[in-house]
Amino acid sequence: MSRTNSTPGRQRPGASYGPARDTARDASIIEAVLDLLAEHGYADLTMAAVAARAGVAKATVYRRWASREDLVADALETLLLQGQPDAGESAATLREDLVATLIGTTACGEPRGRRFATVLAATAPAHPQIAATLRERYVAAQRSGIAACLHRAQARGELSLERVEHLLAADRLEIASAIALMLVHDSLFGAPLDADGVARLVDQVLLPLLAGPGA
Repeated sequence: MSRTNSTPGRQRPGASYGPARDTARDASIIEAVLDLLAEHGYADLTMAAVAARAGVAKATVYRRWASREDLVADALETLLLQGQPDAGESAATLREDLVATLIGTTACGEPRGRRFATVLAATAPAHPQIAATLRERYVAAQRSGIAACLHRAQARGELSLERVEHLLAADRLEIASAIALMLVHDSLFGAPLDADGVARLVDQVLLPLLAGPGA
């Protein structure tokens, strides 16, 4: 059975037959890519260096990824963390929910998650299309998390259904823009985003946005 490309736009090597891919080996290759990007940046990343760091043959890498660009794109996508979709379900207020949800979706307390902005910044100059796609997906993920918070606030009686609908429609781009600031937090403020930073973002940006005209 030939293998297919599960990610639209991502190029895989030509059709092949044989045993299923070793997911543990895939993971070691991805980890090698992330380590090398963080240490040396995109310009110095080679398939040979990835293979050496992962402890596999270069042919093993090429059987899985057709190009350096595709390998880097997949590696960066692993940093788009799944988050904790139920992180804020036990929250008593919208503020608590937003803080808990955004801490989960940004994984700001985890070293792996905090590498996202640094690695993305290192990759963007050499491959802007990858960076743009990941930014869009990142912002969409944050928007989805905020929408879930708003619906839970409505269920608790903090917000009316009309207010939630208004926020999700009229303020959608403003909210997304505010969350996108997280991506450049390292370069703007010289420190990784942490839990306290998320709380400040909620208090100083998101809650004022959500309480804007029509509240």
